[in-house]
Amino acid sequence: MLSPNKKRLIQNVVLIAVIAALAFFLWTQKEADKNDKSHLASTLYDKSIGDEATEILIHVEGREDILLKNIDDVWAVVQPEEFVADKEQVQHLFTILSENAETSYDLEGKDLAKYGLDEDRLSVSFNNVKLIFGEYNTVSQKRYIRKADKMYLVSETVTGLLQAGADAFRMKNTSTTTTPESIN
Repeated sequence: MLSPNKKRLIQNVVLIAVIAALAFFLWTQKEADKNDKSHLASTLYDKSIGDEATEILIHVEGREDILLKNIDDVWAVVQPEEFVADKEQVQHLFTILSENAETSYDLEGKDLAKYGLDEDRLSVSFNNVKLIFGEYNTVSQKRYIRKADKMYLVSETVTGLLQAGADAFRMKNTSTTTTPESIN
């Protein structure tokens, strides 16, 4: 028969072994997670846009396209009219690139019309990287967006701005329309 001290010693050794095994298991899982970034949410940013976009093209079906250009660090609408753009509105456009795209699908075999992505009815391009806006999914409260050969489900806030037309980019606090010298 074991003395109470020996029983306690055996229990403590077993307990330490269980804790060490659990700690090892958790450490190996953490290392595996560091190496596997696939569970992280991606964004719509694309390396081909580059570090800084210099051109934004907005297409709304049935309207003239809106072209914005960064000229000497000043954003300007250059089509259909020419005027300095409201910096805050332009910055708001860029938020679409950082929105979490938690769900993405390959387009192969998908009925794009079902998602409103079969035609370019509403889109924005940053340095020629085009994002086509499709239907709004009322269940997930997110919009289908097509980029190249993928479809994303994204929570976004720029659709209204895209549909508002060039005047939405006009600076609100100016009495006259100003144009950067390099546009003319």
